Amino acid sequence: MYKRGEKIVFVHGGGFYVTELMQKLGIQPVFVKSPSGVVSRYTDWNTLWCYVMGMMWLNKQIVSKLTELGVDAVGLSGADGKLLLAKRKEKIIIVDERGRQRLIDGGYTGKIVDVNTKLITTLLDMNMVPVVAPIAIDSSGVLLNVDSDQVTTAIATKLKPDTVIILLDVDGLLLNGKVVEKLTPEEAEKIFKESPEVTGGMKRKLYMAAQIAKEGIRVIIANGLKENPIDNALQGQGTVITK
Repeated sequence: MYKRGEKIVFVHGGGFYVTELMQKLGIQPVFVKSPSGVVSRYTDWNTLWCYVMGMMWLNKQIVSKLTELGVDAVGLSGADGKLLLAKRKEKIIIVDERGRQRLIDGGYTGKIVDVNTKLITTLLDMNMVPVVAPIAIDSSGVLLNVDSDQVTTAIATKLKPDTVIILLDVDGLLLNGKVVEKLTPEEAEKIFKESPEVTGGMKRKLYMAAQIAKEGIRVIIANGLKENPIDNALQGQGTVITK
């Protein structure tokens, strides 16, 4: 795609590495569940410290590999050029181990309220590939965990690309052991809310995909472990969500 002259924005996650880093440093990761069933990392100060270190290490590793492949890439966090401005969540609702809903301090997590699209388009016009880590900044200069799904949604709804490709370690959305080939945004939301088969990271990504597809953008959930994963996804291998 890059060699064909197409403009690409690369958003990455890396929660697995953050968890590994925390454990090496003797810090126990904490995960919480929302009333909708989405599981996310609870980010206190020590977790934020590890989160930023881990994500930026991965960010530069990705940029290094892309450079090796002849791609002009630049690694960014949301703090760079105020790329991702977020509002810190004061409180969040969680479901505890007894199934009760509780209100707890929001920690260092945020909701993205603005994207510096001028920075992204400037880099794209220079034939650069922005590689974006899921870290935002608030109006006071505090770094925040915003997760890669939220970053993808925020950037996509602002830039309005033709296609958003979500690469995972499975062939797409699986129901009854089979890949669901096509969905409307409304069908994706219904599955998100009602299907007991959709759990973990897929639950969050399905909701994200539905919100992006509502904007008229084609979303493809596909396997990133296969050879030529992007070309395969564009050829329809995976779950396509579109109006």
